[in-house]
Amino acid sequence: MASSVREFYDGLAAEYHLVYGDRWDDAVQRQGAALDTLIRDLHGDAAHVLDCSCGIGTQAIGLALRGHRVHATDISEPSLERARVEARRLGASVSFAVADFRDLATVADTFDVVLSCDNALPHLLDEAEVASALRAMRSKLRPGGVLIISIRDYDKERPPAPPPYLVAGPPRRLVVRLHDWDAPDSPYYTVRFFFITEIADGWELAHHDARYRAMPRAELTAAAATAGFRDIVWREADDVGYHQPVMTGRA
Repeated sequence: MASSVREFYDGLAAEYHLVYGDRWDDAVQRQGAALDTLIRDLHGDAAHVLDCSCGIGTQAIGLALRGHRVHATDISEPSLERARVEARRLGASVSFAVADFRDLATVADTFDVVLSCDNALPHLLDEAEVASALRAMRSKLRPGGVLIISIRDYDKERPPAPPPYLVAGPPRRLVVRLHDWDAPDSPYYTVRFFFITEIADGWELAHHDARYRAMPRAELTAAAATAGFRDIVWREADDVGYHQPVMTGRA
């Protein structure tokens, strides 16, 4: 998993905001607000948060802007460099470090909340890797601390790819996303991003792809329980005001 996923996010770091069209800043605010409400409901106040798959900082920055003390880690150094730039630009105080969420031993502190959002966990292609990641997350939580995970709603459907869209720029960019499933009944698929950017003498193509495994809620619930979490609850996306369903549990 590690090298291919790392390469995917290393390559995607400079263009990741385009996943949100031209509204990444809005996504930072919107997702931060939804997660802030959830954390305060579960924890009772602002929290010390570990975002262990932070990417370019979408959730970490949003939470820091709402008063949470956030440490954010990711497997991709270029993504973290981009996150540092965006945090400074948006006026958010976040500490960043490289870590693989299957082994968080290099993260020295423990936290009120550990979160992994935006379908990061389904990059893990077998149950043993999922178990390792959940144990690592559990090890970074204080007693009674809260786990927050969001993934695509694989129980309802195979997630369709959105239609292509144009980001006005400048420069203009056409974003195309494909979901290539291994077989009609396979849980494995490849997500492919194509960024077509207008340049002085034409157009330039960049392509990034990564593997995923569709993960049913029951599997993730059982894995979380085995890792030592209790009070495991699934919240629908509309109920949380988030773009994906969210699973929570307590250490």
